[in-house]
Amino acid sequence: MFYYKNILVDKKERIRNALSCVFPINRIILSKRSDNPERRILLGYLIYMFIGFLLLMLPVSRNTDAGWLDNLFTAVSAMSTTGLATLDIPATYTIFGQCVILLLIQIGGIGYMTMSSYIFFRISHHAGGGSRFLIDSSFSRPDGMPLRDLVSNIIHFTFIFELLGFLSFFFALHHAGVPLAGWNALFLSISSFCTAGFSPFSDSLCGFSDNIAINLTVAVLSYAGAMGFIVITDILYKIRKRGYSLTFTTRVIMIVTAIMTVGGTLILYFSPTMSTVHGWGDRMLMSFFQTMSAMTTVGFNTVDLGALKVGPILVFSLIMFIGASPSGTGGGVKSTSVSAVWGFVISKLGLRNKVTFLGREIPHYRVDTALTSIIVYGVMIFLGCIVLSYCEPFPLSQILFEASSAIGTVGLSTGITPALSVAGKITIIVLMYVGRIGVITFGTALLGRLKGKKRDRPRKEDLAA
Repeated sequence: MFYYKNILVDKKERIRNALSCVFPINRIILSKRSDNPERRILLGYLIYMFIGFLLLMLPVSRNTDAGWLDNLFTAVSAMSTTGLATLDIPATYTIFGQCVILLLIQIGGIGYMTMSSYIFFRISHHAGGGSRFLIDSSFSRPDGMPLRDLVSNIIHFTFIFELLGFLSFFFALHHAGVPLAGWNALFLSISSFCTAGFSPFSDSLCGFSDNIAINLTVAVLSYAGAMGFIVITDILYKIRKRGYSLTFTTRVIMIVTAIMTVGGTLILYFSPTMSTVHGWGDRMLMSFFQTMSAMTTVGFNTVDLGALKVGPILVFSLIMFIGASPSGTGGGVKSTSVSAVWGFVISKLGLRNKVTFLGREIPHYRVDTALTSIIVYGVMIFLGCIVLSYCEPFPLSQILFEASSAIGTVGLSTGITPALSVAGKITIIVLMYVGRIGVITFGTALLGRLKGKKRDRPRKEDLAA
């Protein structure tokens, strides 16, 4: 018995050593015992962002001088897969600096805990205690979906989609005569699938607004990343297993995604902003792409968002607020949360105790999480708008758009990001960071200590509503 116990301990130690070589930060995070995994997730992202910031501060990373705050802004934006930038990325950073940004995007897109958990599964055929707690805190998954399958599919599908995207971008850019087609294709592929919105071109993708191949490749990669690995895994099960039915989560994600895509496209198509675009085909393509970009939180733009009127700005702020889907690379409060809250509202108005959506009963703990997420997201956007309105001279509609884009990790902007003051940049940095780790994780990390404190049993009192 003692012999086999030593073998098991030695095997776990070898796993940790392997992880410390590939992901040295995980050695610190996993080895720290805590009953609050959310706090360890918060710390892990902070460490990676700080390392990225230090690398971008190196002279070899930059073509021109850039202040420390702008480099920090870029590192946080990349790690949070947002895409907002105070600098011209291809003009400011060298290929080495862009590689640092791309690495931060990749780590932030799939989650810094995912790769280490994948290595745990491959070596030991099970997840360690710390790893399992952290990955459970990082991903929302429906009951019955194995954690190991989800983690494996995240890694496999990430690199499959990025490889296919690279090939498609390479041929399209090479055909268009773009220099450094290989590097630009790789950058665009990773940025698109991770819904980061960083572009190797100074005008985002405005120069390719009528290029169908590039537009559709970005859309396919962004939808795949934003709809989430739950949907991809579920569809894979459907293909492999005869008689398998898609989960309710997947069906809700598909329905909400379709509604937001069609609705946003039509609203932008008939807006005055698009009246200058000649030809209904180009107008429809640009309207679809910009709606997709906001909904998947990929953050590329092919139109001048600074020319948007107040109406479309509010609509797109709402789309960015809703965002993508759970267990994906996108941000926002998630389509499933909005669905759960919508079912809650309809059930309460109908004086029903059970919360239903599309004829299915939703567990109360899912509704509670969705309500908490939407309320905290709304409060964070409200506080961000208050701070920005005091320190920035821009209209409230543009400030709301910027705050929604930051906490939703979208990256779209009406053009005010480079002109933000020091206080404004710090505010956006905080919103991007909170948006990446999630408001629930952020709140639990800060307030988790209350769980362990003994408190007197509160007395029940009525509260009129």
